[in-house]
Amino acid sequence: MKILSIAVPCYNSEAYMEKCIDSLLVGGEEVEILIVDDGSKDGTTEIADRYQEKYPTIVKAIHQENKGHGGAVNTGVENATGLYFKVVDSDDWVNEKGFVTLVENLEKAEADIVWTNFFWVYEQTGKRSVQNRHPFQGVEYGRKYDFHDVAEKTFVKMHSMTIRTELVRRTGMRIDENCYYVDVEFVMYPIPEVRTIVFLDEFVYMYRLGRQGQSMTLEKMRKNHRNHEKVLKSLLKYYRKKESEGTDREYLVYLEKGIANVLSSHFKIYLSFPCSVKMCHRLRRMDGKIRECYPNIYNSVENKFV
Repeated sequence: MKILSIAVPCYNSEAYMEKCIDSLLVGGEEVEILIVDDGSKDGTTEIADRYQEKYPTIVKAIHQENKGHGGAVNTGVENATGLYFKVVDSDDWVNEKGFVTLVENLEKAEADIVWTNFFWVYEQTGKRSVQNRHPFQGVEYGRKYDFHDVAEKTFVKMHSMTIRTELVRRTGMRIDENCYYVDVEFVMYPIPEVRTIVFLDEFVYMYRLGRQGQSMTLEKMRKNHRNHEKVLKSLLKYYRKKESEGTDREYLVYLEKGIANVLSSHFKIYLSFPCSVKMCHRLRRMDGKIRECYPNIYNSVENKFV
């Protein structure tokens, strides 16, 4: 069995994917690289096949009709054979030193989630920045924590998360397909199954910012606000399901904080539109519904602007 399976969702990624895959190859035979070609129409298919032919024991090229980022991640989970699972988008890459250290630590960590840090890398300048230097104040790196003890102190983002493959599968949940902003679904759905977490003081993921057409620009988020709303509704439905099942309060608090962040982003998207009676009604309707039906999530919003 491989120690780590990496899903690399690719859609028309010929300009970026080689940098991504080359950085992952430093993991050697302990790593499985699943290149998921999501219905690309450029040279992505040929590049993926070429890597599989050159590294047949490490790289697997999977070709499918277009299902969006979520569909590509779902396919990666279905095909993963590694003990752990991670997603690295095709326009991003990994810091090779940090990645090697992560792979070396995975088997001995014996934790459900292994957390590592990530850099934002700005496309135009190459400048790196850190969003949060430490996952929480006073963290002991390398220590295996009971997740209950840190659930209220930290939030694990997709770029930081390496998770046991079996936990992702155990949830039985599938990420929304043909939809933007599904990273948070991938992070949140397995959380009630997590018992332990280890934090490593390593920078692994290199997250590219400022690429033209990136889904996280304000213009794109306005255009795709219905996708964002779909993800929010999926998360609210999941939270209600876990609440009705009597899930431990520590896990529910974690879900509340995570969904509150998505809710804050959704408000900011709507508030960025030109002022109109229609938008005002939409905001009020959403505000009232969340406040009435999900008071714990509503009261978890900490964004001062919102």
